[in-house]
Amino acid sequence: MTEFHYHIPDASEHQRFIEYINTMPGNDTPAIFGLHPNADLTFRLKESSEMIDTMLDIQPKDSGGGGSGKSREEEVKDKLQKDLIPMLPPDYIDLEIREKLKITKGPKGLGEPGKMDLIPLNIFLGQELQRF
Repeated sequence: MTEFHYHIPDASEHQRFIEYINTMPGNDTPAIFGLHPNADLTFRLKESSEMIDTMLDIQPKDSGGGGSGKSREEEVKDKLQKDLIPMLPPDYIDLEIREKLKITKGPKGLGEPGKMDLIPLNIFLGQELQRF
């Protein structure tokens, strides 16, 4: 796309001004306003997001007698609880993890199982688990 050269036409007739205006581009680039080219992208993303939000807000809501009577947020929450909670790992039990750390071997030559104090990786892992 070539840059349009904005200028005041050297004409005195109304029709020539109209012809010049008709040659102007429909959308101006951010550069003519002194903005970075990414400003156009940011503007369009924001505009699209607002349009989608508006479309979601004006969607028809279920208000009939056969519905569950729950709002959209409640339905999403229930679906997430039903689908995601079973996928969670088992609860973290600190004592079990510490026992596993005690018998975990480190790299060769750096200590034996049961010597958690001597294996730097186990010390680090233990500290991170305490913070967790």
